[in-house]
Amino acid sequence: MLIGLLIGSMATASATEVTEQEVSRVMSSSQVQQQVDVLSDLYNTSDFRALEFELSQISGLKQEAVRSQLVAHAVELDVLDQAKADWLQAQAERKPAFNVVQQGDGYLVTQSAFHYGAQARGLVLKWQQTLLAQKMVVQAEVGELVLSEWIQRDLPTQTTRRDIFLAQLPSLSDQAVIALAAQFTSDSKLVWLPDNAIIAALAAASGEEAVYHLLWRRRSDQYSVAELQRLTERASEPEALEQIMAATINPSLKLQAYRSLVGLNPLPPTARQFLKGKLDEVEDGKLVAFELARNGYLDWLEQLALVSSSKVLQRNFEAAVTQLP
Repeated sequence: MLIGLLIGSMATASATEVTEQEVSRVMSSSQVQQQVDVLSDLYNTSDFRALEFELSQISGLKQEAVRSQLVAHAVELDVLDQAKADWLQAQAERKPAFNVVQQGDGYLVTQSAFHYGAQARGLVLKWQQTLLAQKMVVQAEVGELVLSEWIQRDLPTQTTRRDIFLAQLPSLSDQAVIALAAQFTSDSKLVWLPDNAIIAALAAASGEEAVYHLLWRRRSDQYSVAELQRLTERASEPEALEQIMAATINPSLKLQAYRSLVGLNPLPPTARQFLKGKLDEVEDGKLVAFELARNGYLDWLEQLALVSSSKVLQRNFEAAVTQLP
């Protein structure tokens, strides 16, 4: 019976044209307000057979006004169960029964007189995502969440699930986080994630060197850049400093990483030794020498060049000096 009522409620004739004034009057009418007050109780108790029957007794324009305000009530209440979600989904799928025609600059614009469909759809989607998030947390905690299966969908769904994962990650136990991080070294399907959001978040949450190793070898994006910046802000911690040095392997991140290291004051002995070793490299030596030279380490560079027998280091020093203003 309920299914029949819901289907019947969606079966509308061609939309009738009304004015904005008519819509405004019916929405604010005392009769509509009284009906909404009564039917809100039926919504609250999920008695949708009675609700749909009562709605069927209300004439067209007033019925749409009542439906619109009932959906607004649902949005304000923001508490759903499956029955409420089903009813709201039915409202979202209703075809407009009334249209308003607005005069533009030399043209007419026709739009639905009531916009509760989008509100209903948004509330149902929010509820579905909440359920998905809760299920994800449970699966992660019992070791049943396989990220490659859970995340890989069409791109819009994948983006939604990525955002849900990032939002729920802080609530996971250390044990769950470590288990999820381990999947990035055991499941090759995760290599094909379209961005670094989940990898960067798990690297930060777990501190696992293997996850950072993967992150720094992937194409950089806003998420890997942000993680490198976060590490820079914690560079006094040995683990963070180690990963800043490791990030120099990434062609797109190396300049940011080297500048983060050179900008540390005082320069930690570990970082100093690391940068000294880089000065003797053909690939990055010139870049490192220049960054050191322009940040107050010219005397140190000159001393290294004088005592070193490395022609590469000496050329890198000379190149850095010529680039200084």
